Amino acid sequence: MLKLTPRFQTAAAILAFAAVYFCAGKFGLSLAVVNASVSAVWPPTGIALAVLLLWGYRLWPGIFLGAWLVNLTTQGTLLTCLGMATGNTLEALLGAWLVNQFANGRHAFERALDIFKFILLAVIVSTTLSATFGANSLTLGGFAPWEDYARIWTTWWLGDAIGALIFTPLIVIWATTPFPKRTRQRLLEAAAISADVLLVSLIAFASPLNDPISRYVRFLLYPTVLWAAYRFGQRGAINAVFTVSCVALWGTPRGFGPFVSSDRNESLLLLQAYLGAFTVTNLILGALVAERERAEEVLQQARDELAQANEGLEKRV
Repeated sequence: MLKLTPRFQTAAAILAFAAVYFCAGKFGLSLAVVNASVSAVWPPTGIALAVLLLWGYRLWPGIFLGAWLVNLTTQGTLLTCLGMATGNTLEALLGAWLVNQFANGRHAFERALDIFKFILLAVIVSTTLSATFGANSLTLGGFAPWEDYARIWTTWWLGDAIGALIFTPLIVIWATTPFPKRTRQRLLEAAAISADVLLVSLIAFASPLNDPISRYVRFLLYPTVLWAAYRFGQRGAINAVFTVSCVALWGTPRGFGPFVSSDRNESLLLLQAYLGAFTVTNLILGALVAERERAEEVLQQARDELAQANEGLEKRV
C-alpha cells in the first residue's frame, strides 16, 4: 500500500481547506450588498478558526489561498486581493493564538468563562484585522469610495464576528465532544426538539412580517432553543443555533421575518446582531449544563470510591 509522506498529507489538507474556504466565501459573497467583496454573512472566518484550533497553524496557507481566490474571482487587482487575503489569514492566526493562550484552545466551549474569553478575543478583537485590511484594500484600490469606508468596515467586521461565533463552536464541538449514550428515549427526544426548533424557525423567519401566527410564534423561539441546550448541552445548543441561523439567512433576504427593511444590508446586519446575542445565550447555557454533568460524574465517582473504601474497612473489622 502506498504511504503518503507527511509533507504530501499537509499539502493535500491545505488544498482541501482552501477549496472549502473558497466555496464558503462564494456563498457569503452571494449575499453581498454594500460592495461585491463585502458581506454581512461570512462563514469562512469561523471555519478557518476552527481548523487552526483543531489541526494547528500549519494549515494557514489554505486560508490565504482560499481568500485570495475568492476575491480574485469577484473583483480587484492582484494587490488588493493580496491585501484582503492577508487580513483574512492574520485574523485567523491571531484568533487561534489568543484562544489557545487564554481561552483553553479547542476546549473553549466547555466552560462559560472560556466562552466569554473566546467572544472577546476571537469574535471581537481578532476580526478587526480582517475588516481593517479589507476596507483599506478596497478604498485604496479604488473599488469603493471613501465615504463608504465606515459602512464597509462595519459590515465586514460583523460578518466575520458572527461567522466565528456560530461556525467555530459548531465545528469544534462536533469534533471534540463525545457522543452521549444513545438510548431510544434520547433519540426520540432529540428528534422532537430538532423538529420543534425547525418548525418554530420556519414560522418565525419564513413568514411575512405581519403574519398573525408568526408574530406570536416568534416568542417561542428562545425557549425552544434553550430547551435543546438544557437537554443536550453544548451539542444541542449549537445545533439549534445553526438551524435557526440557516432558516433566518434563507428567509430574511427574501423579505420574510422580523428584520426585513428597505435596506437589504441593514436587514442582514440586524439579523446578524440578533443571531450573535442568540448564540451567546445558548452557548453559555450549554456549557453550564455540561459543567453540571461533569460535576455530577465526579461526585458520583467520589461516592463510589467512598463506598468501596467503607466496604474494605468493614471486611477488615
